[in-house]
Amino acid sequence: MSGAVSPLGAARSQGRVTTFVLSLGLFVAGLAVVLATVVDMRRAFLLEPAVYRKLGAPSAFLQYTPWHLLVLAIALVSAIAAYRVMRGAEQQFGDPSGLRVARNVLAGLLMAMLVVDLFVYRIVQAERVASAGKAGIAKTFALDALPTWLRPIGEAANFLLVVWHATTLGILLGALFLVLLCASPRLQRVYELRGFRAHVLGSASALAYPFCSCCAGPLGASLYRGGASLESSLAFVVAAPLLNVTTLFLATTLLPADFALLRIVGGIALAVFGTWLVALAVRRRPPVLVEAGTAGRGIRWLERLTSFFAFERHLAGRRIDTPTELIAAWLRTTWVIARVAIPMLFIAAAVVGWAAPILTALGGGNTVGTVLFATLVGVLFMIPTWTELAIAAPLIQQGMTGPAAALLLALPAVSLPSVLIYGAALRDWRVPALMVIVVAAVSIVAGLLFL
Repeated sequence: MSGAVSPLGAARSQGRVTTFVLSLGLFVAGLAVVLATVVDMRRAFLLEPAVYRKLGAPSAFLQYTPWHLLVLAIALVSAIAAYRVMRGAEQQFGDPSGLRVARNVLAGLLMAMLVVDLFVYRIVQAERVASAGKAGIAKTFALDALPTWLRPIGEAANFLLVVWHATTLGILLGALFLVLLCASPRLQRVYELRGFRAHVLGSASALAYPFCSCCAGPLGASLYRGGASLESSLAFVVAAPLLNVTTLFLATTLLPADFALLRIVGGIALAVFGTWLVALAVRRRPPVLVEAGTAGRGIRWLERLTSFFAFERHLAGRRIDTPTELIAAWLRTTWVIARVAIPMLFIAAAVVGWAAPILTALGGGNTVGTVLFATLVGVLFMIPTWTELAIAAPLIQQGMTGPAAALLLALPAVSLPSVLIYGAALRDWRVPALMVIVVAAVSIVAGLLFL
């Protein structure tokens, strides 16, 4: 009797494993198709240009065909169905060790797909810009037609339309990082490194992520909230917009050799050594943390802001041992980050849109004054990745070499929204303040050298 039961039980077990593996594969395939479809709808590079329908003018923020919509719908339905089947199959497993292995495999696949998708998004546009020999600032609708009082809102809307895809990928990556840091002790140990090695690690890991500062800030906050050290997370925040591969490629293509060298060397100096100086200065004294009921009036706003960026709270005590638990935690964390980061980006872009005409009206000429002015603008404003190249290139041609050099470092490295978001996660106002000072100092020195 036992001999008859054992083969039957083995067959059932094999059937559960097969169902689980197939559903996991179908989920990954469905998600891969979704990512590929969406990136093509943003960049329009897989089909003939004439077949795409464009939304936005003069610059399109979305390009699609009926086939895109059909494929997207099928892929989404397939991924959802696969997730449900996979969840049912997981409940029938007795040994969780195999599920943890599957979770780790899925996490690696998700991370790889998101990074590849982000690289495709950036590299397609980088090749187009390199072929054209110039970069521009995209306008998805006629901002000049708006009344003056509505222009800042229009600038903010245009900014989000330009960076929506990169922002979405940044939030997805940030959420996945956060979940993995909470679930993987091994990854925690890597990003918990302290000292100079952590700055090198954080900068090196940012090479593959072509984020602007507005995306790097929330991601760095997620890393820190998940257990990463100040050193590694701060280096990542600064290095992602400064040292990502696509931006450096465009810098060597679009800028004179000495300015391209400045962009590379200055980026390394800020991402590795600049963040090291900031962390060293902070570590030498006890951190100025904002504690409930004890904060001074000048920093109580940071205490209130901190609660909005406690992305890790919903993960506390949550099991993340299986692939479906990983997926559920990842999507939930994505929503938690997005509902805070996107409104903040919109508000900050509107403020920048309001302040930009006032600040730009004060500048002019290739002088010490314009270098200082360019640095001030650079550390406050947020821009899409590599837009600093589009701004600096014409300034260089016009002979305004000093302001151009300052902007090449100050514009991408930090922005008001990025330092606020990251500083709120740290609950220490000194780090963002010192980072802004370091970026400003290096940018001023670079500008003065190129006068």
